[in-house]
Amino acid sequence: MARVFTKLGKQITIAAREGGPDPDTNPRLRVLIQQAKKENMPKENVERAIKKATDKDVSDYKEMVYEGYGPFGIAMVVETATDNPTRTVANVRSYFNKHGGSLGTSGSLEFLFDHKCVFR
Repeated sequence: MARVFTKLGKQITIAAREGGPDPDTNPRLRVLIQQAKKENMPKENVERAIKKATDKDVSDYKEMVYEGYGPFGIAMVVETATDNPTRTVANVRSYFNKHGGSLGTSGSLEFLFDHKCVFR
């Protein structure tokens, strides 16, 4: 449950930073708040995540997309949200290498995919 709250908190922070802290004008934030309510996330946690997005001195989460080939040449796109891209690319590369794949260059596979849904 705590892991779900952490993930939702990060997503709420990113959504509030990109589209503004008002759920009436930010549809992505509104959907995430509804998901948080469905998961019984405390209201103060949601408010804290929104407040974190409006603070100027807080580290900024960036959404990064990594592309690579998995075992047997299967093309994969990995979407992440991170505050440290260097650490994240090292982690993603290690997972690809550990399982017999390789991390590709940016844009090498993106044209093969259409964004349809998000798995959680």
